[in-house]
Amino acid sequence: MASEQIGHTPSTSSNSLLRQVTIIGIAMISGLVLGLICHAYGKNIHITKTTDLMTFIMGTSDLIVHIFLRLIKMIVAPLVLTTLIAGISNVQDTSTIKTIGIKVILWFIVASFVSLAVGMIYANIVQPGVGFTNNPPPISADHSSYRFDIVKFILHIVPDSIVDAMAKNDMIQLVVFAVFFGLGLASLPGKSAQILRDGIDAMGHVMLKVTDMVMKIVPLVVFASLLSIATQNGIQIIGNYGIYLLEFYILVLIMWVILIGAGYCMMGKKVFKLLPFISEPVLVGFSTASSESAFPRLLEKLTDFGVSPKVSAFVLPLGYSFNLCGTMVFLSFAAIFIAQVYHVNMPWDKQMMMLLVMMISSKGIAGVPRASTVMLAAVMPGFDIPAAGLLLIVGIDQFLDMARTATSVLGNGIVAAIADEWAHKEQLKKSTTTTI
Repeated sequence: MASEQIGHTPSTSSNSLLRQVTIIGIAMISGLVLGLICHAYGKNIHITKTTDLMTFIMGTSDLIVHIFLRLIKMIVAPLVLTTLIAGISNVQDTSTIKTIGIKVILWFIVASFVSLAVGMIYANIVQPGVGFTNNPPPISADHSSYRFDIVKFILHIVPDSIVDAMAKNDMIQLVVFAVFFGLGLASLPGKSAQILRDGIDAMGHVMLKVTDMVMKIVPLVVFASLLSIATQNGIQIIGNYGIYLLEFYILVLIMWVILIGAGYCMMGKKVFKLLPFISEPVLVGFSTASSESAFPRLLEKLTDFGVSPKVSAFVLPLGYSFNLCGTMVFLSFAAIFIAQVYHVNMPWDKQMMMLLVMMISSKGIAGVPRASTVMLAAVMPGFDIPAAGLLLIVGIDQFLDMARTATSVLGNGIVAAIADEWAHKEQLKKSTTTTI
C-alpha cells in the first residue's frame, strides 16, 4: 500500500468495507433479538433432562467467543514483534521514530487527562448517582491489594524475558524489546542483516494473512457474544440501569466527538475518510469488549488507509497500554457516580486530586484483566468512596466495557493516523533541508 495516498482507495475497497460493517451490524442485531427471545422462553425448553435451551445457548455462544479470543491472543505477540521490528530495522534515519515517539507519548498524557476531566465534569452535571438507590451495598472494610508503585511500574516496562512477555501478550514489554531489536538490526550492514530484515518482514506479512483467516469468523463471534449477553440478562437490563447506561453512552458519544474533533484539527478532512476504515475494528472491539480482538484488524485497516506499517505498529501497542481513552473517561464517571450514591462530599479540589491519582496509577495496571475495576477499587477508598459501590455496576459492566473498548480502539486508530502525518512532515522537512 506504499504507493497509495492516504484517503484514496478503489471503489471496490469502499464497497467491501460497507459490506463487512453491514454484516457485523446484522449479526449484532440478530444476536440481541434472538437472545431476548431465548431469555424469555429458553428455560421452558429442555435439550436434555438437565440442560435447558437457555443454558445450552449461553454455553455454546461463550465457547465460540473464547475460541476467537484465544486465536487473537495467538496472533498478537508475533504480529507486534514482526511488524514493529521490520518497520524500525528498515528505517535508516531512526531520529524520525524518536521524534514521533516523544510526540505520541505527550499526546497520550494529554488525552488521558482530557478523558478523565470530561468524565468528571459530565458526572457532576448529570449526577447519575443521585436517587439511584436507597439501599446501596453495605460498606466493607476490604479493599483492593493493588497500589501504584512507580518503581515496580518502571521495572515492569523492561522485560526480564521476551518469552514471558510474549506468553502474557504484554504490549509495552513487547514494544521495548522490538525497539531495541529493530534499532540493533538497522545498525548492522551487510547482506546477512538484510536477509534477516527481509525474513522478519515476510513473517509479518504471514501473520497478517493469518489475521485475515481468523477475522473471517468475526460476524459469527459478534452474533454469539451478544446472543450470550442478551440471553443471560434479558430485557431487565434496560430497567433499573437503563438511564445509567444511557447517560454513559451519551458520555461516550461526547468523547467520540472530542476524539474525531482532535483528529480533524491535526488531519483536516482526512479524519472523516479514516473513520470508515476503522469502523470494523471498532465494532469488533464493541461486540467482544476486548481491545486485543480489535488490534490485528485495526493494524491491517490502518495500512489499507495508507498509514505506514512501521508507524502504526509502533503507536498502537503503546496506545493499548497508555491511551485507553474509554477506560479513562469511565474511571472518573464511575467514581463520582458511586460517591453520589453514598452521599460522599466531593469538592472540586478533592476531585482534581483524585483525577491526578487516577491518571498516574492507571499507567501501572495496563494489561490487567478488568483493569478499570481494579483501578476503582484501589483509588476510591483513599478519597472516602466505598469500594463496595462497585457492586452497583458489576452486573452491567459488560455493556460498559463494550463502550469503553470501542472508544479506546477509535482513539488509538486516530492517533496512529495523526502520527503518520507527523512522520510525513518530518521526512518532508528533512528532504527540504537536504535539498537546500
